Amino acid sequence: MRTMTDRIDVGPGACARCDAAAERNLCAACADDLDAPLAMVPEQLLSACVRPLDAALVDRWGRAHRLAATTLIGRVPQATGVAILTGVVSRRHAELRRDRAGAWWVRDLGSANGTFVDERRVDGEAPLAHGARLTFGSVGVYFVFDRGRLRDRVEAGAAVTVRPDAQRPAVAAPIDDFDAEEPTFAGMPSVALTFVEAPSGGGGYLAAGGNQVRLTDTQFAMVLTMAQRMAAEATVAPVVRGFVPSGQLIADLPWDAHDPDEGHLKQLVRRTRKALEAAHLGDLIESRRGFGYRLRVMPAPGSTGL
Repeated sequence: MRTMTDRIDVGPGACARCDAAAERNLCAACADDLDAPLAMVPEQLLSACVRPLDAALVDRWGRAHRLAATTLIGRVPQATGVAILTGVVSRRHAELRRDRAGAWWVRDLGSANGTFVDERRVDGEAPLAHGARLTFGSVGVYFVFDRGRLRDRVEAGAAVTVRPDAQRPAVAAPIDDFDAEEPTFAGMPSVALTFVEAPSGGGGYLAAGGNQVRLTDTQFAMVLTMAQRMAAEATVAPVVRGFVPSGQLIADLPWDAHDPDEGHLKQLVRRTRKALEAAHLGDLIESRRGFGYRLRVMPAPGSTGL
């Protein structure tokens, strides 16, 4: 486990987690691996630290949230600590602390939706290593040591989700009640989707809101499968609607690999997200631990090819 004396020199413009080239504190690949609730925006994650030490949390927008010797994570803004303003996080969710030897630990405070370190649920207290992925409920961040290159001033891009009326960032629904312990979830936009297989074979086209993208066989099959599941579960509660388990996608999609696994699926999701965003369709794919993957939108009446 690294301490503040174990500094590794990285060049300017490097990812705080993996040292790859990055305009912000995180490269695109590391940012894609972080979970976030539907339509969460940067303004919902706030922090304040009077006496910062050698470590920080880095959110999916590449912003560094400095840590004190003891830092409370919770849903309510406070003078010091990290506040995550979403219903999946409890009022007093978790606590990070540095011990006298310089090691860092995270402790869950009896949260409703759990605290996870690299996908393992924290039962009591768990140690933290540089680059560990921390998830509070369904909000992911990285724990990193400040190795002298961590940037405090970062322009956070808006969370992108397709809206039915325009291709622009969607804004999270207002959070009205921070006292309720039960999770709350934002509404799901309805968008007309058109799926068309390529006439010459080799993938197909997805169109939405006047924009179109060509996808490979596997990408097209994955997005179509998620759209069909979402449409078939129109009456299911939004919090669990439309998820396709990872195992089903690995088993059913037309893979080029002979023995596809979870790693192949994550790479597929990353490439598909980038293709959708490059075509101005937005970040249409949501992941949730224990549930799988789904679309962030509901196919509207008039959607074709499902």
